[in-house]
Amino acid sequence: MANILHLVIPGLLGPFPGSVDLPRPHADAFERLLTRAEARPSGVAGLDATLFKLFQLPVNEAQELPVASVTHLADAGITDQGWWVRADPVHLYPDLHQVLLFDARSLAISTATAQSLVAEFNKVFSADGLLLEAPHPQRWYLRFAEDPGLRTEPLLAAIGQDINSLLPRGQAARRWHGLLTEMQMLLHNSRANVAREAEGQVPINGIWIWGGGRLPQDARSPSDEVYATDPLTRGLSRLAGVTVSSVPNNINDWYNAAENKGKGLVVLETTLFDGPDKDSQAWYEHVNALEQHWFAPGMALLKSKALQTLYLYPCNGWIYIFTASKLRRFWRRTQPLLQYLSS
Repeated sequence: MANILHLVIPGLLGPFPGSVDLPRPHADAFERLLTRAEARPSGVAGLDATLFKLFQLPVNEAQELPVASVTHLADAGITDQGWWVRADPVHLYPDLHQVLLFDARSLAISTATAQSLVAEFNKVFSADGLLLEAPHPQRWYLRFAEDPGLRTEPLLAAIGQDINSLLPRGQAARRWHGLLTEMQMLLHNSRANVAREAEGQVPINGIWIWGGGRLPQDARSPSDEVYATDPLTRGLSRLAGVTVSSVPNNINDWYNAAENKGKGLVVLETTLFDGPDKDSQAWYEHVNALEQHWFAPGMALLKSKALQTLYLYPCNGWIYIFTASKLRRFWRRTQPLLQYLSS
């Protein structure tokens, strides 16, 4: 019987900027679950660190997580021990004294456009030992033989933000600040971007460097079956030798598909971008949908003991553990969901 579920939902409980006014979703079951759960500190925050820890890989705040090497494995299907860095296409918007970053979700980058930009990039920068790859239109990569001497900020942390305080640090930072400026100039004048702007599209005028490192070893999955679409989970699952299936529509579909598998891991990106986008309405609608498809029927599965334990990872530094016995903590008065949010 499939009786244990690890459910990862980044952004579900924030963080949100303090200036964002959040409406209270219609989530009675989720509020009841949270009130009666056992809450434990996870020791990590963010989707990337949460997944690395779930797959029993080291997470050290002083070191960058090698996200690029793992997602490259998922995107390109190649096991490579080079030092990989994400070099994702973005739009940079100068606004008075700041430069705001918008990620590829809003850029509608086709495979042809990505390959055209990569070809122009490599024609110019190959002399500097830089060869860009784009196995996915929204995820680009650079490979180095050794650590290039950079420490970076994840793309998710830069969305909608002024990039001036988020640029690469480290011993090679000055050189890379100059290179990034040159890259912006190249992209701005590229044939692909001239064509995009002529059609009224936003230009792809920047590259965001992040997630550098070598492919980790000895990944071990927390479950027998993994259900996810994000490239990091797919890459980690491949390292661990576990099959990845598409995300079920709801918890009952997962339960029926995973019957007799023992443990399952489901990663939902539903609320991932609501905080960075400062989109309170999207978060409200997403939580309402999660209530309908995951939390309310999940509570029913727990009550019937068809589901033994549900572990919820909102990627906010906490793990919430739900069981049938914990649901009987009737003396715990249900609290509004907004009280659980991090800012």
